[in-house]
Amino acid sequence: MPSPKYPLKPLLEHRERKVDDATAELGHAVRSRESADAARARAELERRAAEERALRVRAAEADRLARGELSVADLARGQAWELAASAELTQLTRTVERAEQSVEQARAAEAGARGELAQKMADRDVVTKDEARFLDRRRKRALSAEEEAAEEAAQARGRS
Repeated sequence: MPSPKYPLKPLLEHRERKVDDATAELGHAVRSRESADAARARAELERRAAEERALRVRAAEADRLARGELSVADLARGQAWELAASAELTQLTRTVERAEQSVEQARAAEAGARGELAQKMADRDVVTKDEARFLDRRRKRALSAEEEAAEEAAQARGRS
């Protein structure tokens, strides 16, 4: 008589595929978060570099003003430059803020993917444990049947 197959094997395979899918989705979420982190770091670096450039230009202009080297036209251009630099810093600050929001969204998506994977693994593990119990029961029945057969054979030898 052939040994019975585990009846929930298709369910186990389905759940294993779900775990594989969730693992792939988590990998995508991690890569997205890493990409968002890198974009935020680049935006922050660019903003800091612009701030440092503006500080250097301001310091140089202040030195030239102190030495009396600037004309009224230079002061007007300096004021226009200051407005442009301020606008650039405002834009870069907004870019950093958007990048930080993207990072937070990516982190939330990653956390969701981790939770989804954990749930899929737990679902799979329920069936895996049931399969282990099924196989253990089958092994114990086979062992018991072998012991009974050996005992009957011993009794038959004892009668003859």
